[in-house]
Amino acid sequence: MTPETTTRPTTPEVDEVGEFITTLLGTPPERLTNCRGWTVHELVAHLAAGAAEQADLIEEHLAGKPERPTRTFAEREPAYQALPDAELRDRLVVEAGRFATLQAQLGTAAIAFTGREMTATDFAMHGRSECALHRWDIVGCDDVARATLAQPVLTRHALTVLTGMSSLAETPAHRVRSAPLPDGLRVVVRSEPEDDLVITMRGGVPMLSLEPIADAPAHLTLDPAARLLLLWGRREPSAPITLTATGAERALLDRLVPAF
Repeated sequence: MTPETTTRPTTPEVDEVGEFITTLLGTPPERLTNCRGWTVHELVAHLAAGAAEQADLIEEHLAGKPERPTRTFAEREPAYQALPDAELRDRLVVEAGRFATLQAQLGTAAIAFTGREMTATDFAMHGRSECALHRWDIVGCDDVARATLAQPVLTRHALTVLTGMSSLAETPAHRVRSAPLPDGLRVVVRSEPEDDLVITMRGGVPMLSLEPIADAPAHLTLDPAARLLLLWGRREPSAPITLTATGAERALLDRLVPAF
């Protein structure tokens, strides 16, 4: 079963954007985050630069300009990192607002972003996901994070994005690159009551799918919020896990999240 085969409501159960903003307002810029050693200032630069890039891509499409590759983090973020923190936070508000306005103008069209065709709905969902993940990067796992990250819609979005955004460093394909993992290797990650996450190696690439919970034991069991973090290469140390994988199955999980 792929993420697109099941139709479920997409109305936010939690206001991810609002919760992120509330957290950000109470957090100093120099605090280290869980995101690749970034400070909060660097994380805000990442979000501001990302909003600006997505807005630019939509604006260029609406103006009839030729499609171009998405600029990399290294190309778009340094100028934002160099801003004073107060100015950077103001810039985040401006670019996020511009991005939201242009999303509405995109209509039903799709444009390429980081290797994947994205509609306005896709961009909106990606924004929700980023706010949920990056809030955890700042504060870790509290009640808001558990409720937000456990939403099935964010897991389905992660499977779609991590399969389609080929140039994204966080994709499982990048994380298992060059690993000697056998074709057909199958690992089951269980987070009841949600569907099983099944990772299958095909031609050296991990394929992600959701399948109904099977009778067979899982290789890794953890809560839905912790599973979403795993998909994005993160691990919540307070989350209980049951890890039974050995051999090649364990090697695959170690590559995805090298903290077990």
